[in-house]
Amino acid sequence: MARTAYHHGDLQQQAHEQAMTIVREHGDSAISLRALAKQLGVSAPALYRHFADRESLLAELAISGFQWLRQRLLKVDQRDSRQALIGIGLTYVAFAQDEPNLYRLMFGGRVLPLGIHPRLDAAGKGAFQVLEDTIANGRQRGYLKPAPLDLMTATAWSLVHGLSQLSIDGHLPTADVEPHLAEGVTSLLLDGAIATPPHSQNNKDTP
Repeated sequence: MARTAYHHGDLQQQAHEQAMTIVREHGDSAISLRALAKQLGVSAPALYRHFADRESLLAELAISGFQWLRQRLLKVDQRDSRQALIGIGLTYVAFAQDEPNLYRLMFGGRVLPLGIHPRLDAAGKGAFQVLEDTIANGRQRGYLKPAPLDLMTATAWSLVHGLSQLSIDGHLPTADVEPHLAEGVTSLLLDGAIATPPHSQNNKDTP
């Protein structure tokens, strides 16, 4: 692979961008600090000044992933509780389908276990918080049952994460083949969580 030129003082950013490209194309197993330094035309010690080890670099990539996911989730319209929750699910699954290798790294507990990289843990919680806030809004508006918030959030997160993982691993149709899959699955969960039966809702927040 041809070397990538970088400007003096910008090595950390250049390394981050190059590593992100590698992860997106080949997965995190293709990352090597020494190989990355060679591609950038610098010595390995120069790169180690910015990243203590391979896992530290991978953690930074995963942090970027969670920040991008949070930004996407924050764009979901929150004015209607049902549509907001469905939108969160669709956005989450779409992110995984757009960034399958990065998504696997973000949730790869074997590679990046919880508690080792505090900034990564915080970034993950930041994305999780958008879902939690959306569910809290639905409860406050009377759309969702007054069940424990942490239980409802964990259930919703588990559903969209499982759907995303199955999708990117090729076990379910892609969005192009079955565009309503994520919406349908999310709706099934919501129909069991809303405060009153669907026929009496009229797609409004109030029962």
